[in-house]
Formats: sequence, C-alpha cells, structure tokens
Amino acid sequence: MIQLIFDSTDNIIPEWEDEQERLILRLAPAHVSLSQLIHGRIASREADTSVPDSDALGMVVTRYEGDMARQVRVILELPDDVWDDLADRADDLLNDLPDS
Repeated sequence: MIQLIFDSTDNIIPEWEDEQERLILRLAPAHVSLSQLIHGRIASREADTSVPDSDALGMVVTRYEGDMARQVRVILELPDDVWDDLADRADDLLNDLPDS
C-alpha cells in the first residue's frame, strides 16, 4: 500500500459554486511512503465494516481559522495494483506529449 500526502502552501483561495465549496491551493512536493493509516482508521472506527486492502482510499484534512481555510492536506492510499495502473497511465500520457 502506497500513501501519497500533499500539503498546501501559500494562501488558499475559497470559491463557492453550485452549492459546493472549492479550495484552490498550491501543493508542496508529495510525500510518498508505505502506509495503511486510512485503512486502519476506518477499521478501528467501524468495527463491523471491513475495508479490503484492494480499496483505494482518500482523506482530506482542512485546518480553519475562523471561517477561512488555512491549510489543506490531501492523502491518497493506493493499493499496489492501483498505483501500478496509475503509474502506467501517467507514463502513457508523458510518452504522448509532443516533442518540443
């Protein structure tokens, strides 16, 4: 299981559209590690719910000061086969880029 963590940097720009809050943010380089943190959290909080290791999971953590979002962390937890598929698709896209 591979975990990708993206932290926001600089200012966060909030938008509201179609009854949805959107936060536009810059991201620091991703931190990549082996982890099952999110799988473990779900398993410990929902004892009657089993989360297969094959499920891709995500979590968004937002720190507010008053009504303003000040920091956002996006965490993706991807099983090996999902990660492999994602990496293959990214490679295909990069290979399809026109030569400059």
